[in-house]
Amino acid sequence: MKIDIIIPSKDEIDNLKVILPKLKKLFDYNILIIDKSSDEEFNEIQNLCKNYKDIISFRQKSSGKGNALREAAGISNAEYIVFFDADGSHNPEDIKSLILPFQLNTSVDHVGGSRMLGGSDELYSDFQHYIRLFGSLVINYCINLKFDVRVTDYQNGLRAIKRDVFLKLKTNSNHTSIEQEMVSRTLSQGFNYTEMPTHEWTRRSGVSKIQLSKHSWDYIWCLIKIMFYKKEKKKIIIKSYYKNWYE
Repeated sequence: MKIDIIIPSKDEIDNLKVILPKLKKLFDYNILIIDKSSDEEFNEIQNLCKNYKDIISFRQKSSGKGNALREAAGISNAEYIVFFDADGSHNPEDIKSLILPFQLNTSVDHVGGSRMLGGSDELYSDFQHYIRLFGSLVINYCINLKFDVRVTDYQNGLRAIKRDVFLKLKTNSNHTSIEQEMVSRTLSQGFNYTEMPTHEWTRRSGVSKIQLSKHSWDYIWCLIKIMFYKKEKKKIIIKSYYKNWYE
């Protein structure tokens, strides 16, 4: 399996200094960092990448997370791509869980990490995150009702997908609503989707890029558009590839 790990980054140099050594210790995959920081910080990231094999950093030409993922996917030539946030909230070990369903079943197209199955420290850290959690649950319920599925987490940035499938989805969300659009288009177009438990930790350092006053409208507008997506007639495979403790 040829796999690229894609890391969208903006003002995350301190976190990257911790994340990259861990990723390279665990995996020999290529890592693509797409960065929207200042020129000074981008130069620092480039110098950091020189210490590792198969890590490439490049400037994001557009703005927003959604655009970052599309730019990076266009540069990648891997069969599978893993999206991994740069804030330190994702555990590099969880990438193994995301890759497992592809290894077990070649018909799987998209694997999402689920904080609802694996737990989250971030979602319970303060009042603003409680509001975000409530919003996430409402979005989950609406989209599940739309597609008659039981997906637990539409908004986790940690996920793996076949690159050609990602390109076929033709996403257009510019910001962090890209995740819910990505999963919804996967279901709408009849691609096979599954989830694996992943744990979300609190941000290691820096400031969150998600602002409720600004981005909540992006999520609402994206959800409204999702409600008008067409449903593929074929039955979508949503199968669990993890075991309960008693199994």
